[in-house]
Amino acid sequence: MTNDNPKVLSCGNVSVDIKAFSFEADEAEAYRDGTIDLVSGGVGRGMAINLAHLGLESAICSCVGTDIFGDYLRKEMEAEHINTSLLKTVPGGHTALFSVMASAGKPASCVYSTGITQDIVFDDEVRAFLDKGGANIVCLDSNLSRETLAHFYDYRKNHDIFLFQNATAPDIAKKSLEFAPYADLFACNEAEASAITGKKAFPDADFAREFASLGYRHFIITFGSLGVMVYKDGEVWNEKPYATDSIVDTIGAGDAFASGYIFGCTSSAPRPVKRCIQFGLACAKETLRTRQTVSNLLTAQLVENYPDHK
Repeated sequence: MTNDNPKVLSCGNVSVDIKAFSFEADEAEAYRDGTIDLVSGGVGRGMAINLAHLGLESAICSCVGTDIFGDYLRKEMEAEHINTSLLKTVPGGHTALFSVMASAGKPASCVYSTGITQDIVFDDEVRAFLDKGGANIVCLDSNLSRETLAHFYDYRKNHDIFLFQNATAPDIAKKSLEFAPYADLFACNEAEASAITGKKAFPDADFAREFASLGYRHFIITFGSLGVMVYKDGEVWNEKPYATDSIVDTIGAGDAFASGYIFGCTSSAPRPVKRCIQFGLACAKETLRTRQTVSNLLTAQLVENYPDHK
């Protein structure tokens, strides 16, 4: 699908991430000195803002609670010129929160509260927004309920839109299986790919073909330092990541890659797959270099003029 005027609706979680880190060893589980950052997050928000930075007209379909976090996220997205007409406030609800705590020498632990994502629905307002041409690209977060995912896919069957789904997390990645043949693009990381297939994921043609046999026609699998594998129309591409001098935080890099790839493949002059991958890698690299889940440096001009990929 090509779009003379690409417009995207990102449907999924918007959240606030509370990130605590201490250089002191966590031996007695006592109070210790460290840093605490409040960072906006969520797959829905990340896709919406990344694609807005890349020049697409961008809207968000999600829910927030009647709390300071919901107000904060709404104002932030509006400041980023995101259309928030489908961002609903749930009376008495609690905005999605992630609390991440890490100490020197120990893996991070996370507590999250994302129950409000079950209030994100495909209703008459969403249908009217799409019917009026509010978006011709839809990005779905697998945190959505099965019913909501099904409604979006049913709409896709009878309308000319490009539908992308993100696996989001290993424990919910299999929710994509029943919709695999109908997605225009699917993205996951190696852990999510392993959860879907029940086998260890490898960046090779054999695994790509096995994954495709489940119904996925066009997909991205990221493998961290090993790079990314893309499958489309029976062909497989593998690309190493851009070298980066420092990695500040990995959260959001997968959403950034998907955004860069979508930017390339849905433009009025679609780029070759290899070039779309390079756009995605450029977006991911910039995101790895910031504490935020979306890099403020991302622009279409930046990724178009990124140094040749080595």
